[in-house]
Amino acid sequence: MNFIIVDDNKTFRESLKFHLESTLNYTVLNEYEDGVSFLDSENIHLADIILMDIEMPKMNGIEVVKKALWENSFLKFIAVTSYTDKAYLLDLLGAGFKACVFKSSIFEELEKAIIAVQHKHFYFPGDINLEDNKS
Repeated sequence: MNFIIVDDNKTFRESLKFHLESTLNYTVLNEYEDGVSFLDSENIHLADIILMDIEMPKMNGIEVVKKALWENSFLKFIAVTSYTDKAYLLDLLGAGFKACVFKSSIFEELEKAIIAVQHKHFYFPGDINLEDNKS
């Protein structure tokens, strides 16, 4: 499987790439430090799954996913976030995410999320906020 990682933290991107390629035997096609660079890319349609940070400069992950899916409705996104208090299930589902993994448990949970998305299922942490983000 082919992945793209979009996250503003370079160290996190590097460790996630290492985990995907060395531990899970997947391919990382590209990495982007923000959503605008990702949207400007011409190869996003080549990814089987895109791992998207929620809180980023320039444009947050929710807006990026909405824009990307407008033009490429077949894309599959997994939200990746360290902000458990700012991750809202209804916002993520409404944007088009298929799964969410918190950075604090990514190495334990990511493979489960990937398998769920591969099989056209959703995967969200049990402790994710259920309400809409009204702020």
